Amino acid sequence: MPYRRLPKTDQARIRALRTAVESSVQNGVYTNVLTHNTYYKAKTFLERFSREVGIYKRCVAEQSTKRGNEKYEAALKRARMYVSHFIQVLSMSIMRGEIARSKRPYYGLPQDEDTTPNLFSETAVLEWGAKIMEGERRRTAEGGVPIYNPTMGRVSVAFDLFKEMYDRQQSLQQRTAEALSNISDMRFEGDEIIFEAWGEIEKAFAGFTGEARIKKCAEYGVIYYYRTNRKSDAPTDE
Repeated sequence: MPYRRLPKTDQARIRALRTAVESSVQNGVYTNVLTHNTYYKAKTFLERFSREVGIYKRCVAEQSTKRGNEKYEAALKRARMYVSHFIQVLSMSIMRGEIARSKRPYYGLPQDEDTTPNLFSETAVLEWGAKIMEGERRRTAEGGVPIYNPTMGRVSVAFDLFKEMYDRQQSLQQRTAEALSNISDMRFEGDEIIFEAWGEIEKAFAGFTGEARIKKCAEYGVIYYYRTNRKSDAPTDE
């Protein structure tokens, strides 16, 4: 004997709801298989749920595109290089006596060391880029000669480009997480609507028997499975 089973995936939920909604209006005429209340609940939920699933997919796709990643990695590499080079030039200028060692703390650097900070992570590049820009602004505001090769202008361009891309990635990740959370919160509501709709569909075709009843209900999106090895014509959850 066949039995029905609620969809397990979001796409299967969307298919089940869309089939129920679209089948409820044939040639512009409402079929009365679903009650008006259930029909509009299913239709409204389908629109909201499909929108959130679409947003989630677009965000994931934008984050994972190879072209986007290549641009991001190139911007990160360039920003890291300029920040690192600027700090190295600053250290050499101090060692040559061109800049007072007491100015190192302006850049967030220890006064008595000449090491370059670890810039392996993205957050480190952002942190030190901001520190050296503020340090150079402060030192030159006091009358200090600007560092050249690289100039702070070049550093700022590379830094700002990377920061813009980083912020966009963070925004995408946040929107992806929000969409996923919204989808998760909506699943139980969707399953309740599907359960209610399928009950009404089966009731509407209670006068049919056997395969004829299964076929009519399946036209409205009810998914049936068989307990034996017999194959069902019902769609899968894949």
